[in-house]
Amino acid sequence: MNLLRDSTADRISNLPGDVIERILMSLPVKNAARTSLLSRNWRHCWRSIPQLVFDRDFAPPAETEGGLYSTDANDKLMMHIQEALLGHDAPTITKFEISIPGCSWCPKVDLLMLHLSRKRVEELTLLFWGNLDHESPRLHSSLFSSAFPLKRLKLQYLVFRPPSGFVGFSKLTFLELQAVNLPSDFCENFIPRCPLLEELRILHCSAREHVFVSPSLKVLLFRSPFLKICFKHTPILSVVSVLDDQGKSSYVGTSLVKHNPRFVRLFASLPVVEHLKLGTELLLFLADGHVPYQLPTALHNLKFLEVPGILLHRLPQARDLVCLIKSAPNLKRLIVRLDDNEERAPSEVTASLQTLLGEDQHPGVCCLQHLEEFDIQGTRGTREELELVRFVVVNAPIFCRISIKHKEILFADTVSKFSNEMLIYKHIVGVINCTH
Repeated sequence: MNLLRDSTADRISNLPGDVIERILMSLPVKNAARTSLLSRNWRHCWRSIPQLVFDRDFAPPAETEGGLYSTDANDKLMMHIQEALLGHDAPTITKFEISIPGCSWCPKVDLLMLHLSRKRVEELTLLFWGNLDHESPRLHSSLFSSAFPLKRLKLQYLVFRPPSGFVGFSKLTFLELQAVNLPSDFCENFIPRCPLLEELRILHCSAREHVFVSPSLKVLLFRSPFLKICFKHTPILSVVSVLDDQGKSSYVGTSLVKHNPRFVRLFASLPVVEHLKLGTELLLFLADGHVPYQLPTALHNLKFLEVPGILLHRLPQARDLVCLIKSAPNLKRLIVRLDDNEERAPSEVTASLQTLLGEDQHPGVCCLQHLEEFDIQGTRGTREELELVRFVVVNAPIFCRISIKHKEILFADTVSKFSNEMLIYKHIVGVINCTH
């Protein structure tokens, strides 16, 4: 009989409170709230969980045309979120998230923010859907009060305008802004007010001039239109990705000073960069001035370099790439993704690329001693591509892996010709893999 009673006992309800809390946090909010129906012991358990996440598990993505909830459905959804928040009894909420696909901002969000300001939220995610314009909803001023000891913040489709008295987020370590309307001086004036910020992501946002000033910043992911990009006092920034915003960049050469050595200055501000990914717009921005054969101070920490969408027959972009390769003595992985959407440049550009690379195209001058992998994609068998591959092959050690992926539209004889020209280097490299 004792064994029978033990086997039917409610062992879950007798678990320690912190264990029950972890179980409830692993459930969607909707299911966690439903546990209140299990028994008296469970009636109020969900009200004290420190994390409230309202995502696609809370409500399915909108199925209307355009992928947005109707106004009535959106208001009703926000009302349910508000009811759940008002029913929450814990004095603090470590994480609060709204990320329901198709859900857009509505005035009820301001009421949510006011209530959240009393909960000492550390991680806040507000991902709304809509259109980025000057009429986008503005974040409630309570977000910028000291009542929010934020450590992580993610926003989407909102207007981000800190009030004049904003002193900063003293504990913020992570910030992601996607399709957010930013003030023009956001990077220069806001980021320094976040002294502990380690990771910053700016994706498809409105500000056009970006001056990054952050002594604690380690990771920067940037994909937005820009007129200006520079770094000031970023001594430990190690991961940098600056990509084009799907062809929407507004870079114009007339806004730059001729012969301004911004290429040298930019990388002098990144002394410990390890992972570098540069789009073509940034290459053009940097090339509109003096680009040296090699940087005066080598990038000894740079291990990974990726250049997507480059046009090798355009001399400015080719010069940037060559300079970076020759300035990174410890480079381990090099990825080059080619873009051939534009018509080819005159033949003298090819000759100039050969000149840039030719000085190192013989054994004995090895600037890629630590290279382990070279990946070049979108090749068409052009002379510039062959010159670049030869340069890497000759200067790389015998254990370097070479991966060459041709454009699908290439004729078989072109692929065969490219591959045959690489055969003479098989004694230098371990693997040359050419695919169509």
